[in-house]
Amino acid sequence: MIRSLRTGMSGLRSHQVRMDVIGNNIANANSTAFKRSRAAFNEVLGQQMVGVGSTAGGSGINPAFVGLGTSVGSIDKDWGQGGLDYTSVETDLALEGDGYFMVERNGRNLLTRAGNFTFNSEGEFMTANGLNVQGFRVDGEGEVDMSQLADIQIDYSAQSNARFTREVAVGGNLSAEAPEGTVETISQVVYDEQGNPHNMIIELEKTDSATNTWDYTVRYGGEEFDPAPFGRPGDYEAVEGEISFGTDGRVEDIVPPGGINLEWNPDFVGEDDGGDARTFSLDLDRLSQFGGSTTVTVDSQDGYTSGQLVGFTVDPDGMMKLNFSNGQQEPIFQIAISSVNNPNGLEQLGENFYGVTGASGEAVIGRAGREVQTSVVAGALEQSNVDLAVEFTDMIVAQRGYQASARVITTSDELLQETLQLKR
Repeated sequence: MIRSLRTGMSGLRSHQVRMDVIGNNIANANSTAFKRSRAAFNEVLGQQMVGVGSTAGGSGINPAFVGLGTSVGSIDKDWGQGGLDYTSVETDLALEGDGYFMVERNGRNLLTRAGNFTFNSEGEFMTANGLNVQGFRVDGEGEVDMSQLADIQIDYSAQSNARFTREVAVGGNLSAEAPEGTVETISQVVYDEQGNPHNMIIELEKTDSATNTWDYTVRYGGEEFDPAPFGRPGDYEAVEGEISFGTDGRVEDIVPPGGINLEWNPDFVGEDDGGDARTFSLDLDRLSQFGGSTTVTVDSQDGYTSGQLVGFTVDPDGMMKLNFSNGQQEPIFQIAISSVNNPNGLEQLGENFYGVTGASGEAVIGRAGREVQTSVVAGALEQSNVDLAVEFTDMIVAQRGYQASARVITTSDELLQETLQLKR
């Protein structure tokens, strides 16, 4: 009787632990990136009543055990992916995959799936409770320095330097049906080395239908860089050339060969150009001459003025880029992502943080989509993977298990009571 009482008691204790786990899951149903837990029971080693043996005739005798109850064998995390809640908050980040963000606390790197980050007044990228998010620095050439982790931080006063126009590319179609003397005019803003805008006018005149030849004239700001509208003599320089098309409608010849180079103010001299005055080229190779309408336009020009910081973006690979008012982007950090071989071996530190242990194995630290097969989703948070329907069902099962164990105890007590009544 005493044995059955203890067996029932083990059931009460184990099911109480299971209820504690279920209650914690339900309480964190709305916690960011929370991972539900489950309690697994083990049978306690029973008492052997009959050992293995054999009869006189050689037949085997099966062993007989009386169980001594149950115990909690493990409490494991379910690391399944939680749903994504798109918040549209720029600093909110979520992970799709098995990786973790890395933060630093008192010299120790911790792991977390919760990406509700923010910038403080110093531009440091931090968790809600003030821990620095870790990443890899990106140099001016776009190379990622993976030799060491660093606190992610932006400079609120960052600026994008101006870049003078190096190339202007013209594309589109010049109508093969256009009569001789047809003039097509397009304009484009280009930039000098100080980022000052200047208007460039390109005129294309059909001169010979038999040879499919067009003359082109390019007018742009002269030494004085006068941005006044086209038409003031002396404020613009003109460069002329000729372009002819083959019977297939593609560019066949350009005079001068290879297009033209237009020289900016000779006062602007760059060391990277060998001391020569800065120039920009006009690319006409993208033009065509087919039947139909004329669609000639400037496809691209690579200059821009200076810009002020207006925001940032985070790519799926965790690359953080600054956005400037001139439309340029500058990568500054790549967010560090880590993974471990055995997530259930991680030390749970509270507040959605985990620590690496000997059971989890060393963390592999790298980049999303490269060393760690995880992607970063900007403007979203990972939700808890708790399914309330499952938790309520498990709660009923645990409740019934607890009631059954309690009934074992009360029944055993009644049997003991009957035994005590035998002496009467």
